Amino acid sequence: MKNDALATRLGRVSAVGVFALCLTGVVAAQAANAPETYVWAVACKTCHPAHYAAWEKTKHANAITRLSGAEREPGACIGCHVTGADELAPDKVNANIQCEGCHGPGRAHVQAATGGAARPGAITKTPSEATCTRCHSDKSPHFKFFSYPALAPLVHQLGR
Repeated sequence: MKNDALATRLGRVSAVGVFALCLTGVVAAQAANAPETYVWAVACKTCHPAHYAAWEKTKHANAITRLSGAEREPGACIGCHVTGADELAPDKVNANIQCEGCHGPGRAHVQAATGGAARPGAITKTPSEATCTRCHSDKSPHFKFFSYPALAPLVHQLGR
């Protein structure tokens, strides 16, 4: 029994190691001008495919497409349609409201997971209302209504 647990643990560590090698290439290729604490949604997809698939069906996943060319320039609008900055990165790696836009920068979380932590932490599991109302407020010229208790559960509708 003890050997089975060890074999399972070693298997998980090996899989995490392979993930780390893949992730390193993805992040290096994408994040030339990105904040160093971000890993972007593609990294989250590896360990959280159901949440990623649910996110892809939300308006957050296509937030940048809701802006005109002029609105994509650095300024008030773009900051609520990209992740980790107040402007679109030249390589567009931060386009849309990705996982880290709500859950916080993920590099420490990924490093803990690739280090073998069973519960890597270092990420906000349930974003606060204040996180949402940074953008979902009368700051937006298109704001009509926002109710955190009513709308927050719609972000990750798993299995739909």
